[in-house]
Amino acid sequence: MPIKTIEWIEGKVKIIDQSKLPQKLEYIYCKDVETLGEAISSLKIRGAPVIGIAAAFGVVLGIKKSSSQNYLSFQKEIEKVIDYLARSRPTAVNLFWSLKRMRNCAEKNKDKQIKEIKTILEKEALQIMEEDKRCNRQ
Repeated sequence: MPIKTIEWIEGKVKIIDQSKLPQKLEYIYCKDVETLGEAISSLKIRGAPVIGIAAAFGVVLGIKKSSSQNYLSFQKEIEKVIDYLARSRPTAVNLFWSLKRMRNCAEKNKDKQIKEIKTILEKEALQIMEEDKRCNRQ
């Protein structure tokens, strides 16, 4: 069974701490955007595809506890999370691609309830991860 570099498990991101490889196989469980952003900036997460996937889940983690009642205030929270993640690795192309995709997904669904947008964003992050899996099987 192949080792998964990144997983979404019960609202947390499980990643291999790549800074420990090859001597040790250790995992980090990110339950908030700050932990995930730190993992990206400190090179615990490496490789363009996994950085993009992590960024998508970072958006999900960052807006998870949002209590916004309207899209305008929710959008401000999303932008704050995206800006934070963008600073974590300013040269990572996949990070910016993924953040743009998550921003567009939220914007496309702005007429829905905030709770539903959160669910849609989680599904989008899972879709990004699934697309990467499919690409790597070929």
